Amino acid sequence: MRARISVLLGDKRGLVLALAAASIVSGFTEAATLALLAQVATALAKGADHVHQHVGPFEIHAGLPTLLEVAFVFTILRLLLQLPISYLPARIGSDVQRNMRTRLFHAFTRASWAVQSQDREGLLQETMTSQVSQATQAAMQMTGLISSSLMFIVLLISAVLLSLPAAAIVLVVALGAFGLLRPLRNRSRRSARALSYSQVALAGGIAESVRLAEEAHVFGTEAAQRGRIDGFVKRTAGFFFRTTLLARIGSNLYQSMIYVLLVAGLAGLYAIGKSHVAALGAVVLILVRAGTAGQIVQAAYQALNQSMPFVERIQDTERRYLESAPPHGSERLEAVRAIAFEDVGYAYRPGRPVLHDVSFEVESGEAIGIVGPSGAGKSTLVQLLLALRTPDGGRYLVNGLPAQQFVREDWHRRVAYVPQEPRLLHASVADNIRYFRDLDDAAVERAARLARIHDDIVSWSDGYDTIVGPRADAVSGGQQQRICLARALVAEPQVIVLDEPTSALDPRSEALIQESLVALKHELTLFIVAHRMSTLDICDRVMVILDGRLVAFDTRATLESENAYFRSASLIAAGGAGRTS
Repeated sequence: MRARISVLLGDKRGLVLALAAASIVSGFTEAATLALLAQVATALAKGADHVHQHVGPFEIHAGLPTLLEVAFVFTILRLLLQLPISYLPARIGSDVQRNMRTRLFHAFTRASWAVQSQDREGLLQETMTSQVSQATQAAMQMTGLISSSLMFIVLLISAVLLSLPAAAIVLVVALGAFGLLRPLRNRSRRSARALSYSQVALAGGIAESVRLAEEAHVFGTEAAQRGRIDGFVKRTAGFFFRTTLLARIGSNLYQSMIYVLLVAGLAGLYAIGKSHVAALGAVVLILVRAGTAGQIVQAAYQALNQSMPFVERIQDTERRYLESAPPHGSERLEAVRAIAFEDVGYAYRPGRPVLHDVSFEVESGEAIGIVGPSGAGKSTLVQLLLALRTPDGGRYLVNGLPAQQFVREDWHRRVAYVPQEPRLLHASVADNIRYFRDLDDAAVERAARLARIHDDIVSWSDGYDTIVGPRADAVSGGQQQRICLARALVAEPQVIVLDEPTSALDPRSEALIQESLVALKHELTLFIVAHRMSTLDICDRVMVILDGRLVAFDTRATLESENAYFRSASLIAAGGAGRTS
């Protein structure tokens, strides 16, 4: 725990030290105030207007007005100290929460696609929201623990100065209670860890339900989905109940032990003697206040234990992301002149490769088609081409050098991608085409024209300022796909990989996409994963992928005469499936 707390508060040492100093001074002012008030109260009870009394090592010889003035000064000082004691924990908690969320998202964006793609739906969202919120409590409880512990120590020191036996009683009872509650704290920590996992599972289930809401309506599975989510909710509520119950039991038990402390302290003081009533009264007040501070320490420590599983999950997730970050190359990539695979293989699971010994070479300006049945390895090939994954075996070469040696910023400018399923931001059309890149309006319009979407955009009432994206005003699938094509073209890349860009489009949208691709041919290198054979009309050569192997790579005419799979697929596309038998 110490190491994780150090990471959590490591850059907040100055604020923590300031909080500690304010707490110590506040503790001493409170102890002094209590001692003075006990003297004043005793004098008033006796009808005296002057105090001459030994209080521990101190001798008080002053009139009541003077003592009240001093007590008032101490009270005002303690009141002023509550400002930093209140401000500093809030500042520390806010900074820790911001830093955790910032570090976690930055780590996610630096992580490899291989790791990002393994995350369950809703994991990052849940971790960055409720998990971070609960982890922030660790920082808040740590500040409370520091402040209350110092207050307890100061009050204990004050009690020692006034009465060593009474202080010993305070310490023994406090440590005894702390030790007796240790098993409860351990169980509470295990319950909090289970709650953390349960919340992540709940978030994942909700995210899946939102994504599949349309299918739920179509197939009438709303009741089944409700039952599934109800199960997640019930499980999470159970762990929340258990964690909260254990926290309250610990706090209430310790609070009850305070009364044991008070009774024992009074008994001890009575045994010592009653000759110095005022001094003994001050000790009693300090005992009560020390017991309260001890209760806060116990509660803060238990709450810190309950928060630590959330801190551990966040820090482990951040570390997993950062450890997967792909290396940054040093070679500049001015132009993509050639792309080659040499015996490239890839496996998602050891011993179960999805690509085997793939080798080919493509020159700049070529249009390359990629075909094969579902599950053949086409999507994996695309991810390797985009450098989203690194081959397990063989080499991926660009201009004769390993692709990972190039500066990533250069790579991102030279290589672009159009996915099979268009994914838009909830933002304007222009912002969707820019996609967080510093590009002017002229570049956006040029890309839209190349993607054959400009005329559609200007026909909309808000033009390029029209809001599109999830849950926004509907645009057709073909329009979304052409917006994504414009996004790929806007930075003038030299290589574009298109993953079945026309597979789900209407004839008009398909014709417009095809028209765009024809215009781009020979201007840049195209890799087109084709579902519709008509998409291959513009391709110079076509790869045939079967069972993870590149079984053929040639012109369309040659493949139609020499490759059985390609010939069969062409006949089916042409409506001639019956003639293939």
